[in-house]
Amino acid sequence: MTEQESVKQSAELLRKIIRSVDKKLDYSFLDPTQEGRFSLRLSTRGREGVVSLLTNDLRMAGSDNVRKNVIRQKIKSTRDHLLSNYVVDVMGKRMARMLRESAAGQGDAKASFFYRRPQGRR
Repeated sequence: MTEQESVKQSAELLRKIIRSVDKKLDYSFLDPTQEGRFSLRLSTRGREGVVSLLTNDLRMAGSDNVRKNVIRQKIKSTRDHLLSNYVVDVMGKRMARMLRESAAGQGDAKASFFYRRPQGRR
């Protein structure tokens, strides 16, 4: 098998794996900066993420279902991260609110349902 046929089969396998995760997921190759690794830029709904995969894993994925599933899980994890609506609390507003509530709660006692305040004479 020539190198070109091997690359074609790997690209087709990668496309099938990505399509099994999400049919609308777009992908493109980034410049290979490290030996033995390559990176994919995944994009969906205006959001982008990067996945780094081993070339050996992709070559072995054609015959080994475990490696194929490892690649699929990495891609799926990145896609799920892109689609999550979790908002990072950059300003620390949550912590400030918790501190403010704890400081206010020390001096003020909450009225209990079972506690009856003494009433003056009528």
